[in-house]
Amino acid sequence: MATLRERVRTFLRKLPWARFGAGAIAGGAGLLVTFILRSYGLGVFLPEVAVDFAVEHIPGAVESFFIRTLGEGGKALALLTAIAVFLALPGIYATFFRRVQRRIKNRWLVMAFYTFTSSAIVLFGILPLLNPRFLGSSPASFGFAALGQLLGFWIYAALLDYFFIDVSARYPQGFSLSRRQFLVGSLAAIAFTVLAAYGIASLAAKKGRLAFASIQEMLSKEITPISEFYIVTKNLNDPSVNLESWRLQVSGMVANPGTYSYADLASRADPSSPDAADEIVTLECVSNEVGGNLISTARWNGIRLAAILGAAGLDPASDWIVFHCADDYTAAIPRDRALDPDTMIALYMTDDPLANPKDSPLRREHGSPARIIVPGLYGMFHAKWLMGIEATRGEYAGYWQQKGWTNRGQIRTTAIIATPADGTVVRGPVTLGGIAFAGDRGISAVEVGVSSEGQISWSAATLKSPKSSLTWVLWTFEWMPPHVGSFRIFVRSVDGASMPQESGTASPFPDGSAGYDSITLLVP
Repeated sequence: MATLRERVRTFLRKLPWARFGAGAIAGGAGLLVTFILRSYGLGVFLPEVAVDFAVEHIPGAVESFFIRTLGEGGKALALLTAIAVFLALPGIYATFFRRVQRRIKNRWLVMAFYTFTSSAIVLFGILPLLNPRFLGSSPASFGFAALGQLLGFWIYAALLDYFFIDVSARYPQGFSLSRRQFLVGSLAAIAFTVLAAYGIASLAAKKGRLAFASIQEMLSKEITPISEFYIVTKNLNDPSVNLESWRLQVSGMVANPGTYSYADLASRADPSSPDAADEIVTLECVSNEVGGNLISTARWNGIRLAAILGAAGLDPASDWIVFHCADDYTAAIPRDRALDPDTMIALYMTDDPLANPKDSPLRREHGSPARIIVPGLYGMFHAKWLMGIEATRGEYAGYWQQKGWTNRGQIRTTAIIATPADGTVVRGPVTLGGIAFAGDRGISAVEVGVSSEGQISWSAATLKSPKSSLTWVLWTFEWMPPHVGSFRIFVRSVDGASMPQESGTASPFPDGSAGYDSITLLVP
C-alpha cells in the first residue's frame, strides 16, 4: 500500500506543470505590457494595485514590524510577492486551455476567449476588489485601464496559442529540455533569484543606524544633504503632480473657502511677504527605531499655515485641521498646532542655509508641489503632495491613525551615537559624537554613559549650538579607555523643559520608539 508521501508525489506529478509554466510565462509577457503602459501613466499595473491594497489594510503593528526589519525593502518584497501571484493566476487559467479548445475549436476564437475573459475578470472582479473606487473612476482612467488589460491579455492569449498549438505540433511526443537547455534555464532562474534577493537586501540596507564616518562628516552634514534625506511613503509609486494645473483647496469650517495656484502661494512665500516662513527643521519618522536613520534636517521655505487659515476666516468652533493629499493620504493636527507660527506650507527645501530657496523647489519624493511642516510632531503629520486643507470639528483620524498609530504624535526625546560605528576597535583617545532631538522642545543636556563591570558612569557631553530651535543638537564626548576590554557606551538626553529621556524601551508602534541608544567599543 502506497505511503502518504508516495501518494502526494504521484498527485503532484500528475498536475499539468507544463501548461502552468507556459501560462505563467505568457502571463509575464502580458504583465510586462501593462507595466510599460503604466510607466507612461496609462492604465494600471496589477501588482502595484495589490501592494497598495495590502499596505492600506495591513494592521499597524504588522506594518511596523516590516518597516523595522526591512525598511523600504518591505515594499520590494511585497511587490515580488504580488508579481508571483499575478504570474501564478494566468498559469492556473492556462491549464484549462485544452478544455476550451475542445469546445470552441476555432483557433482565433480561443484566443479571443482568453483575451476577453481574462480582461473581464481583472476589470470587473480583481480591480474592484483591490480598489473599490475603480469602477467609479473617470471614463478616461477606466478606458486606459481596459485598453492596457486587453493588450496585455491579447499577448497572453497569443503566446498560449503559440505554446499549445505551434510548439506542441513541433513536439508531438511532449517537450523535454535538453541538458544544455536545462542548465541555461537553471542558471537564469538562479540569477533572477540572486538579483531579486540583492535588490531587497540593498533596499533593506537603507533602513539602519544613523551613522557618520567621522566627527568632521557629522559637522558637515548638520543639515542633511537632500539626496540623503530620509523618505518613507505608503506608496509603491508616488504621485507626480503637474504644477500648472495644481490647485490647493481650503474648505470646511471657514467663512471664505478658497483655491490657490502654485503661483499664488509662491508669491506669498517671497521673503518680502509677511506670510513667508523660513525655518531649519528636523523631521523624524514615527517608525524610527532607537538609533535609527529615519531622521533628517533641512531648510524649509513656504507660507505660514496660520496666514492661509486666517485669510479663509477660520470658524472659532473648528478644532482640527485636516490635510488631503494627491495619493489619498490624510493627516490632521489640532487647531493650536495649525496656528503655531512655525507650522508652514512648504514649497522649497534646501540643504544650504544661505541659498535662495526658490532655487530649490520640493522634489517629487519630498512632496512637490507643497507639503506641510509641523515642528514637534512625527513625520506622518507632515503631509506631502498637499491638495486640500479642511477645517473640522472633532478629532480626525488620518490614514495611519486608522491603522492604530498615535494621533498625538509628539516626538519623544532621543539621543543617538552616530560615530564611531558599533564594534569599532579603539587604541587610545576617541571622540564620540551624535545627535539629540526632542522636536520643538529643544535639548538642554546630553550625557554619555560607559558600562564597565556592570556599572554605568555618566558624564556630560559637549553640545553644539543648533541651527534653530526646531532641529537636532549635535554633541561630542572625548573618551579615554581606562583599560583593555569591551565597553558598552550609552547616551541619553534632557529636553528643553528639563524632562529627561525615557529609559524604558518601547517599539515604534504606536507612539514612537523609546530607550537609550548604545554601541560597543573594543579596546585591545
